[in-house]
Amino acid sequence: MLRAYRSQLETAVSNKDRKRLRAIQRATGRGREAEVALEWLTKQQGDLAAEHLPGVNWLSAMLLERRRACAKALHAEVREEFRATASKLEERLAIMRSERNLLSEHPPVSFARTLANLTEAHATDLLVQLGHIARIDDAEQLHQARITGKRLRYLLEPIRAYAKEAQDVVKRSKRLQDLLGDLNDVHVLMREIDHAFEASMTQKAGRLRELLGRGDFERARREASMSEWIGLVELHRRLESDRRALIVQLRDRWLDGDLDALVASARDVAYRLRVIDHS
Repeated sequence: MLRAYRSQLETAVSNKDRKRLRAIQRATGRGREAEVALEWLTKQQGDLAAEHLPGVNWLSAMLLERRRACAKALHAEVREEFRATASKLEERLAIMRSERNLLSEHPPVSFARTLANLTEAHATDLLVQLGHIARIDDAEQLHQARITGKRLRYLLEPIRAYAKEAQDVVKRSKRLQDLLGDLNDVHVLMREIDHAFEASMTQKAGRLRELLGRGDFERARREASMSEWIGLVELHRRLESDRRALIVQLRDRWLDGDLDALVASARDVAYRLRVIDHS
């Protein structure tokens, strides 16, 4: 919302405030990713073979440690930073100041017209990002489309009680956001497992050097024979299966009809808001 109404809120929200909020958002990112990954791993454990468990347990332990470290950092630093920033913004945003040139030939821009322009712009961006997508599996472009759809939804949620047409857009964009969010989670988990292969190799090499240095050859042999990679490969295979299913859903449902309906509904809302502005 601060991004959408930047020009209207420039006297209440400084660049320093925006930088602080972005820093808070980045600080919570890795903890959220670890939480999502752990939830997905928990769902997989029921039907995994015994040979897969070392890899799953190793990855779970790594993610649990990251979540713990992120939670500690949040409690110690980020929470206090957020409380201070939110308190300042609440105080400033409680009062709006504006100036009008009474001699100007142009009337002041209303909230309805501003929101209409923003709604139409976001809907057009979403159509361009998804409707003209070069590759259906382009993770970065899909991620950007998810953000645009989310921003469109957040713009219109506050006016659902005043413009019934907005409710349809909110519902449709929420469904698209959920689908693209699931796809984003899959892509993040795949990258996580890719990095886990390298981390596992480094960690195993360190353990073997330590055991060999102590002359514990029996444990070194057992350690060398155990591989986390079998489980990591199985997890990657499952993620690829999930990814393909989500891509099919995106292509068959959204790119063949629902996206056009969502954009049309958003443009109807923009038209309705302009009618209200002129009445």
